Amino acid sequence: MLEVQLRQAATLLLESAIRIAPPHTRDWGRAMMGELNYVENPWAGAMWALGGSSVLAKQALVSLLIPNAAGQDFIPDGGLFAKSAALRKAALAIGGACVLTALLFFAAPPFRQAFGVAMKPWFLMYQAATGNLRPEIEALARRVEKQHDAQGLAFCAVRINDSRESPRLAEEAVRLDPNLTWVYALVALRHPELPQTSGWVERLKKWDPQNGLISLITAESIVRSHFPHGIWAPLNEAQDQAWRSAMAGVFQSPKFDDYLDRLAGLNRKVVPRYHFDDPYEVESRWEIGLPEFAFESCDRYALSLLRSGQELESRGDSKGARQKYWAVARFGQLIDFQGHAAFEHQNGAYLQSLAYKPLKGLSEKEGNPAEATLYGYLAEKFSPLKGVDGGVHGETAFGQFTSQRNAAVVEISGFMILIFSGLVVIAALILIAASFPAAHPAAQSAKPVATIVALASAVGLLFSSVTLYLTYRPYWYIFQSAVQSGDQVQTHDLNEFLRSTQMLPGVSPHAFGMLMEALFYSGSPGFLFYFWAGVTLLGVFGLALIVIRSFFGRPHSKAP
Repeated sequence: MLEVQLRQAATLLLESAIRIAPPHTRDWGRAMMGELNYVENPWAGAMWALGGSSVLAKQALVSLLIPNAAGQDFIPDGGLFAKSAALRKAALAIGGACVLTALLFFAAPPFRQAFGVAMKPWFLMYQAATGNLRPEIEALARRVEKQHDAQGLAFCAVRINDSRESPRLAEEAVRLDPNLTWVYALVALRHPELPQTSGWVERLKKWDPQNGLISLITAESIVRSHFPHGIWAPLNEAQDQAWRSAMAGVFQSPKFDDYLDRLAGLNRKVVPRYHFDDPYEVESRWEIGLPEFAFESCDRYALSLLRSGQELESRGDSKGARQKYWAVARFGQLIDFQGHAAFEHQNGAYLQSLAYKPLKGLSEKEGNPAEATLYGYLAEKFSPLKGVDGGVHGETAFGQFTSQRNAAVVEISGFMILIFSGLVVIAALILIAASFPAAHPAAQSAKPVATIVALASAVGLLFSSVTLYLTYRPYWYIFQSAVQSGDQVQTHDLNEFLRSTQMLPGVSPHAFGMLMEALFYSGSPGFLFYFWAGVTLLGVFGLALIVIRSFFGRPHSKAP
């Protein structure tokens, strides 16, 4: 019984392949069918039919994409869809259902956000070319300002790049709601060279007097006002003394509040209020909060304390040296324990490692082996060379490789959605043109091929939409959990995924960064972007011409 079924399946497979094959290969296919009758073993016959069918299918695909010299294309006589109008209608109905289902995905917020994430690298290139890197935030700022929404103004103030617009929004937000005074700190750290900084610091000292972050703002304003481009160079004596005094206040402060928890609470209120679901603007708190250059001052001051401790130790002042070392260790513990961003924990671990090493040596000199062993263990534990970052903010479940792979899948799926949508539109236009009574004969002849293209593209559109939705769905839940409840579980995965989706798939971060830099800093802004955009459009236009030629550019036999 099984042998009979295998023989029938092999025959049906080969017959189907002959039907869709180009005319110049059908004789070969019929010869393969004749040889099949002489293959005795049913399994060998099935393999014979499978091999012949694969060859015919390849020929059909090649003739679809590259018409031969004789002008014979894929299914020039229309194949099954030309012979059966009912079959063509069924194929179009299936294709229409696939397109409708794919369009329904856009009703789901996770899918809309996923599609925006998939298009992010192209948007970044356009924004870099035009010099407007955050148009969404600027548009939101105009909305909230019209409504005099203090929380919305604060939300935009800490995210907008413009050094004139950002402080204006911050001052307006605090004027409307004095409880938002902490916004001054985040804006001042991003723009420490602002003339408003000194006045803001005085207000922050009254509002939160024990916070070392405020003294750090003062130290950064001294550096950035003298070197506005952030290039470190020796300060003059007066500036250096003022900077050291401010940094001493940072290291001696009893607490270090980066206000990122308050920012997360602000997100939970503003994001649903304005349906602002851009994960790049909402969840990238490491960029919005404390900039990494702020901790460069902490590192420099910590190294100066360690050098002072070593000098005291060389002069025999072990107590003074220990105080210097412990000042560094204590501040490292403070920002590691009270910080929220990943690089804050990393910097805290780094400072502790620097301080525990000389404390170990000092304990050994003082003849305290137990204490030396403890400090040695802590120095190794917090050493960045060991890969320990002191508790990176947010847990990870997927890992870097998985996040990068998922980012590539999302970007490719989004791009394929655009391609398949374009093919569906082209095929639909051809079918509409052929439906008129006075349609050109070429359009009538192209209906079967257009039906195949429409069906295949619709299935591809649906498959790409499903892939995009399922791949991004876990990150949507992480994002929603972080916004609605402040839950930071797996936010490290989300941030790694978002960083990966800001680059084109297959392009290294270094190459993409060079491209973005060329777009943003070239003498003729936008030239490279518009050049390559033009090349891409020309390629798409050429592809469209090839498709149209495959539909209309071959000779057609007159209908009987």
